[in-house]
Amino acid sequence: MYPFERFSERAKRVLMLAQEEAERAHHSYIGTEHLLLGLLREDHGIAHLALTNLGIGIEAARATIEAVLGREERVIIQQIIPTSRVKRVIEVAFDEARSMGDHHVGTEHILVGLMIEGEGIAAHVLTDLGADLERVRAEVKRLRADGSQGIGSEGSQGTGAGGSQPRQLGFRVGGRVLVHDPDPPYRLWEAKVTEDLGQGRFKVSLEGHPGGADLETRAERMHTIPGNTYLCPLCRAS
Repeated sequence: MYPFERFSERAKRVLMLAQEEAERAHHSYIGTEHLLLGLLREDHGIAHLALTNLGIGIEAARATIEAVLGREERVIIQQIIPTSRVKRVIEVAFDEARSMGDHHVGTEHILVGLMIEGEGIAAHVLTDLGADLERVRAEVKRLRADGSQGIGSEGSQGTGAGGSQPRQLGFRVGGRVLVHDPDPPYRLWEAKVTEDLGQGRFKVSLEGHPGGADLETRAERMHTIPGNTYLCPLCRAS
């Protein structure tokens, strides 16, 4: 239905996760609410980072969606079909990618598309949680313009050392983060970012750490607060 070669890998994963969410909820359709949950679950995407920085997490979104829809189960038909609103969101996402000069549709374009379409459940949920179109656009623009962390269009997604790990984004000086120890069992510590050293390196301040209160660490060992950790290999190994 859509030219999937024009989607970034993260945007493709969002669509897959949206279908998972529809199946999980026993819905026979993919709605904007499922797209929103997919964006929040794809936790290396710019959309996830923008929503996290706006104080919107997946649990609050889920609870708000369930309050709107209720919890009654719907029968799953053989093919789960996107709603007309989702199709419109995708069309708008393509328009947004073009207007930003991007060849690929990334998660940020889908998020902005949800807000521009404006009538779907996702847009109402985000508005209820304090994120309007202006705030979403501003946060996406800020993340994309943050050259110190290499944030750009997801169509040219970077990798960490050795090219194997996705680039971690969304860390700001003064922000609260969780930081893994570099060695097993990779314990997590709550810390504050004190300096951005560039190239994915940061200085953080934390209390009670045996290595001292001021440490240098790398982005791949950090998580935003709030933020999902279930895809993190260090969290899974701990």
